[in-house]
Amino acid sequence: MQGPDSFALDELTDAQKQSLESFCQVTKEENVQLAVRVLRSRQWRVEQAVEMYYEPGLISPLAAATVEEPVGSSQLRRRQTAAQSSGGSSSGGGGGSRSEAQPSPEEPEQEHKAVSSQKPQFSLMPLLSWPILLLVHLATTMINVVLQLVGRQRITTSAARTSRPAPYSSDRSQFVREFESAYGTVHVPFYTGTLAEAQETARRETKYLVVMLWSSEHDDTPLFEHALTQPALVQCLSRSQFVVWAGDVASPDAFKAAESLSVCAFPFMGIVFMQQAAGRSGMQLLARMDGLGSSANAQHLASMLARFVERPVGRHAQTLHATRREQQERESARRLREQQNAAYERSLALDQERERARREQEERERREQEEAEALLREEQRRKELCRRWRWAKFAEQQQQQQQQDNTEDLVTTLSLRLENGSRVVCKFAASATLQQVFDFVETRDIADEWAQTQTTPYGADLSKTSMPKDYEHTYEFALVSQFPRVVFEDRSANLKDALAASGLWPSAALIVEPLFEPED
Repeated sequence: MQGPDSFALDELTDAQKQSLESFCQVTKEENVQLAVRVLRSRQWRVEQAVEMYYEPGLISPLAAATVEEPVGSSQLRRRQTAAQSSGGSSSGGGGGSRSEAQPSPEEPEQEHKAVSSQKPQFSLMPLLSWPILLLVHLATTMINVVLQLVGRQRITTSAARTSRPAPYSSDRSQFVREFESAYGTVHVPFYTGTLAEAQETARRETKYLVVMLWSSEHDDTPLFEHALTQPALVQCLSRSQFVVWAGDVASPDAFKAAESLSVCAFPFMGIVFMQQAAGRSGMQLLARMDGLGSSANAQHLASMLARFVERPVGRHAQTLHATRREQQERESARRLREQQNAAYERSLALDQERERARREQEERERREQEEAEALLREEQRRKELCRRWRWAKFAEQQQQQQQQDNTEDLVTTLSLRLENGSRVVCKFAASATLQQVFDFVETRDIADEWAQTQTTPYGADLSKTSMPKDYEHTYEFALVSQFPRVVFEDRSANLKDALAASGLWPSAALIVEPLFEPED
């Protein structure tokens, strides 16, 4: 008759048989009954069962319970041994049934124990070993309690450490995907950013920050994770006033959060309010829960966690509303400052544009004035050069006149009507050129000034007047004969030849015509 923990291999599913085989291969455990008890205590999770197997003091109760009922495992080994040796057993009437009743030659001691297990036996080993086991169990328990108080994980052997999962990924989306792959898509709304981003969101939107931390190696973690999928807790934390951030302490971000919150035991839940004062933000821990204590099931735990969340929220509702009003006032003041700054920037831009236009106008006027002054200086310089040139030409004419008076060359008489309407009669030698006639007309004002003052602007001696350098004089008039109409333009031509060609030799009347219209 089987007890409540008895089993048969035929009752196990294929997945359970595979988990049992993996457990026995890792731990080298030959007691199948003990292996099944350990796997059942860990919901057939091989990794957790292996950790429990190597955890000091945790396997002793199951091993003691298994010693009281070893018949099932002995029968299982006898059946495996009979199945393996059925082909090599001796033939004969009733030989097959006898092989099942007799033990295998390879395990005589185990078969003997199985047959005599129904008889009471006395041994000194339990009396000698129980004080040692008791001391080991007490020491392990004390060390675990101390390490839990400082927020560390339990002591595990090297074999348990080799079975730890892969390093935790810092990708928050991967964390949510792994949680959903294990428990489904119905769970509390996890914040997918970092803890710093969650704190900034809670501060900016004036919400409560719910921080959940757990360790994958803790015994209460599966129950806590399952509670996060229960409707009572999901409905409570899905409200808009919460920002839920969760993580395994194997991740760097969650480990830093555990250190900053001084977590003593896992799983951990804390209600944080992000307060801001004097331009600096800080965390105010309203309530915390280190460890689960005792919980019957995930539904009961979810209800307890929902009540745990509601208590500080109800107490600090007025503080939250006051903070929101202050934040709204600050936001309104910020928007007002932004509008004022925008208006100031627009006004400043207009003033700068007007100032720029004014400076450009002043610069343009300054350049125009400088150009006008430069032109005026150039004009004055040219007038001065022209005046010097005229005095020099007048001096040459005086010398030529003296030479002409001393010669008996043929002369021609010219009657010149000037631009001012006056008429001048002059004589030129036959060997003279039209250039001399042009110079005579150009120096009429100089001749009048000399006749009145008998001096020059450059001294009293007319002969010392020098011709300016780098100056080319431009004549602004032309000599024209009225009848017939002839314009004399070639100043290098001989005067006699030019006049004779037009029938004007030896006397002619010429008109001085300006080349440009006079300015008003």
